[in-house]
Amino acid sequence: MKDLKGKVVLVTGAGRGMGELHARNFAKEGARVVLTDVDEDAVKQAAQYIRDQGGEAHAYLADISDRSACFTLERSVTSEVGPVDVLINNAGIVEGGLVLDMSEAAIRRITEVNFLGQVWMMQAFLPSMIARKSGNVVNICSYAGKLGAAYLATYCATKFALIGFTDSLRQEIHRSGVTLTIVNPGYIKTGMFEGSKVPKLTRWQDPQKVADALLAGVKKDRYEVFWPRWLGHVISLGRGLAIPKVTDPLFYLFRVNKSFKKWKRVDNRSF
Repeated sequence: MKDLKGKVVLVTGAGRGMGELHARNFAKEGARVVLTDVDEDAVKQAAQYIRDQGGEAHAYLADISDRSACFTLERSVTSEVGPVDVLINNAGIVEGGLVLDMSEAAIRRITEVNFLGQVWMMQAFLPSMIARKSGNVVNICSYAGKLGAAYLATYCATKFALIGFTDSLRQEIHRSGVTLTIVNPGYIKTGMFEGSKVPKLTRWQDPQKVADALLAGVKKDRYEVFWPRWLGHVISLGRGLAIPKVTDPLFYLFRVNKSFKKWKRVDNRSF
């Protein structure tokens, strides 16, 4: 079991929601937590809460979709806090609706945040980990990165891409001393998917349980974490079959194809 006391853990999108829960969890383990977000007030408040609880937390304003900002962040954190031991690529957004109706700006934005932003962060922070032969990068993917879902095409695409990127990168840095962990949560009740309905046989997941599963995955150096665990096996099997004539009817049966039909855009939603 990995001891996180004194380790520098950076969490993106940490101003609220899942990112804030991850930061709190690692702080409870004695880690020196670095929180980043595009919402300056939110990230400062999240860091202050941790400090009020006796933990160490540092807040930074950063937009991960800006590659140069990621490298600037790395230099600032390394200089002011120390080299990052664990990077939690949590920041992400949702764009739902009929893909043929989506604007170019919306498609570009979700790609820049959910995929390219994670890539830029890894390019910025991985070299130091490899040089020190120690570290862990956690990429928050999704079950939506294993199986596509109607009305969520661009979101699924970014998660598929991130899973493929992570698996490929793992081979490239083999025996480097750095662990890459993919986390695939189900429908988390954070408000991110406001208006959506969970498919049959599933339910909304408790955000804290997802955060706890991620923490356990880091401490045990796991390559992939599923929550809920049982659904991971089902989805992996379904994707492994790769037979649309079989899987599509199952989607219709369990109403996966209608799950995100009524997704609502909410400004300043809590992730």
